Amino acid sequence: MRKVFLICLVIFLMVVTGCSGKNQKSTVEETSIEPKAGGELVISDATDANTLDPHKATTAASMRYIENMYSTLLRYKSGTYGELEGDLAKEYSISEDGKVYTFKLHEGVKFHNGDPLTSKDVKYSIERIIANEVRAPQFEFVEKIETPDDHTVVITLKQPVAPFLTFLAYPMNAIVNKNVVEQNNGSLDKADAGSGPFQLVEWKKDQHLILEKFPDYFVKGKPYLDKVIWKPIADNTARTTALRNKEIDIMLQVEPQDIKKLENNNGIVVKSVTGTFWEYLGLNTSKGPLANKKVRQAIAWAIDRESLNKLVKFGQAKVLTGGPIPEGHWAHDNSNIYPKRDLEKAKQLMKEAGYEKGFKVTLKVSPKQDQVNAAQIIKQQLKEIGIEVEVLTQEPSIFFDALGKKDFEMTVVGWVGFVDPDEYLYNIFHTGEIWNQQNYSNPKVDELLEKGRVTIDQEERKKIYADAQKLIAEDAPMVFLYVNKQTSAFVDSVKDFDVNPTVTTISLRDTWLDR
Repeated sequence: MRKVFLICLVIFLMVVTGCSGKNQKSTVEETSIEPKAGGELVISDATDANTLDPHKATTAASMRYIENMYSTLLRYKSGTYGELEGDLAKEYSISEDGKVYTFKLHEGVKFHNGDPLTSKDVKYSIERIIANEVRAPQFEFVEKIETPDDHTVVITLKQPVAPFLTFLAYPMNAIVNKNVVEQNNGSLDKADAGSGPFQLVEWKKDQHLILEKFPDYFVKGKPYLDKVIWKPIADNTARTTALRNKEIDIMLQVEPQDIKKLENNNGIVVKSVTGTFWEYLGLNTSKGPLANKKVRQAIAWAIDRESLNKLVKFGQAKVLTGGPIPEGHWAHDNSNIYPKRDLEKAKQLMKEAGYEKGFKVTLKVSPKQDQVNAAQIIKQQLKEIGIEVEVLTQEPSIFFDALGKKDFEMTVVGWVGFVDPDEYLYNIFHTGEIWNQQNYSNPKVDELLEKGRVTIDQEERKKIYADAQKLIAEDAPMVFLYVNKQTSAFVDSVKDFDVNPTVTTISLRDTWLDR
């Protein structure tokens, strides 16, 4: 066994986390003033959560709440894209064959109900993740979990798994309190079984979530804030106005058209970093015309990504012409599968597929304004190759429920927060996986994604994921559109809030108010 301490992850994490010497860096507000304890912070995003259960959550909005209530073995390090540091684990070691992980836990950690957190809770939580299926594929190679004492966890894998540490740091792979789970009949949809910096006070759906400082949090002196109030505000204008009027302190995600408006306001700080939020036109491949690869390719050629970027994103997004992994990530593939719009090629493919006269299709979208705008533009662009699109806007809860049930033909939506290339691709494009909402299946892609997961050498992985992205782009179960900047805005009294590419808000643990 070789000891690997959390402050010395450099070489190993370059392999397992999606980091390299060219890491994207996020922005942390640095101050020379001693942090002040106390105060109430109000933060807003466009949508509300659909559950508070970390092991069942599938939406970004749910994650924002949950990651502040729960702890994980490892966590994303503030100010970085994908670097890891210890959370519940104060140190760990990895066997020479890369299959045995031994974690030493901090002592004296308590859950919010006062129960002590032990290694048995870690074991129970991973087993619960596997049982709940949402992220079970991340732990499919776990052979056994042992707890030789209350503060030691030994996880043995059947074979090396390159992104395993990243999986353990994912905020939804949280450590939960078995007692609380059982007291709530197995459901944490509205309960708090965490040990994180903030504990649940109240959640009123579509109104607010109130969290307050957990006084027995195991990191001494943290958090600084007494209370965090989340307010979902769907309308961009209303959200922007609320920040300008100082009704909220942080606007987590600023739309491109609002950036200039906010930059011109005294007392408001606007910060942007290269983001990981990529958006796409999803095509359900299971039936009808969209089951035909040539039809999907025709759609991919008919979409004018540059025009969409200008009209919807004010030119501030980065157009995707190949796979979804963005520039700056070591696994980015710069193949230009769809370098620019080609209507003639699109029409020819429609003809070859037997749909020269076109067809009708429904495109479902949530009320997120820029995605509604993108849907309307896509409707006009596809009309030019004979596809008649009906845009159906649905409330978020209805929309995401339908998406999860694969009840759609077309959709405009996005993913955010991924670190390792496995997270970008495996659960979304591997046959039968939980987030493969397009019903996509290609045995060659499956083989590559399975190989990428267990290959440790980064250069080999890069080739594997480049090949996989080319195949996926050519099969077009999604028409990749663009990657967004991550821009947040906040009043200037907010200090040490990390504007992070993954849109994580775990830095609220370190955030304080200078007022």
